[in-house]
Amino acid sequence: MSEQFYGYCFPEPDGWHTPSVTLSSPEEVFRYTQLHGKTGMFREVRVTDSGDHIVVQMIDGQYVWPEEWKQFNKEDAAG
Repeated sequence: MSEQFYGYCFPEPDGWHTPSVTLSSPEEVFRYTQLHGKTGMFREVRVTDSGDHIVVQMIDGQYVWPEEWKQFNKEDAAG
């Protein structure tokens, strides 16, 4: 069985969050963060693993974790 991830959206960082959404692949994680983090509706988007560890975090439309995903911020700025 493949690992599952859980996405959460926060209207304000560290405030209340939406119920979790189950994500089944890194591609789903990327699409989820792009959709919910870039719209401006949610200030923070977090994705955790089954151990409740943050695997991806986006604040104000910018990836802040993991380091490798910060490259997507540069791609957005370029156009």
